[in-house]
This record gives sequence, structure tokens and C-alpha cells, in this order.
Amino acid sequence: MPYTTTWTRNGVIWKYSGVLTGQEALQSNLDIYGDARFDELRYQIADFTDVSENQISEAYTKKIAYLDRAASQTNPNIKVAVIMKNSDFIDTADIYAELSKNSPWQVKVCHSREDADAWVGA
Repeated sequence: MPYTTTWTRNGVIWKYSGVLTGQEALQSNLDIYGDARFDELRYQIADFTDVSENQISEAYTKKIAYLDRAASQTNPNIKVAVIMKNSDFIDTADIYAELSKNSPWQVKVCHSREDADAWVGA
């Protein structure tokens, strides 16, 4: 499995690894939208540091951003930290951030789990 989902008291943490496709990234988001805990979330941490190959297309990045924007209408109080160690995700992160700029969710690219935890208040 290319990702694991860990629920915490106030958030959710995805740890992605290996070759990651757009469908897998999208599914990780869909997994939490229908969960009763979603309304209480205050942060999401998406950790891409163990991904060996990013196969998330621009089309999937747009789908994820649009779905997140729709989900923000249900819970507008979420901070999203994206952790990446290399440039493989720069384009993906830039597209997501651009499409999310009118969302109530705050989005930040971090370079370590410690930085992400500090920013979201985990």
C-alpha cells in the first residue's frame, strides 16, 4: 500500500511511500471525507518524504484541490502541511496551493515532520 492514514486527536497524517499515483493520493483524501471525525479535524499532514516516484498528474492535483475546497465548506478550520524532501513535488504543490488560495484552509509546504507538527500545532 502506498500510504498509511493515522488519525490523531485533532488531525490526520498520511505517510506516502514508493511510487504514488494520482488515484492513490485522491483515495487517501476520499477515505477521510465520510468519516465522522472529519468535522473535528484541525490539521492534515501529508508526508511525501518516502515517495520514490511522483505519478500525480496535474488533472489529479486539480481534482484533489477541488474536493478539498468542497470539504472546506463542511470544516473550514483545517491547516494542511505538505512535507517533501525533493523537487519531484514542487509542481504538484504549486498547482495545489494556487487552486487552494481562495479556500479557508491554510496550506504550507514544510521540509520536515518537526516543522509540520510545529506549524499545525500537533
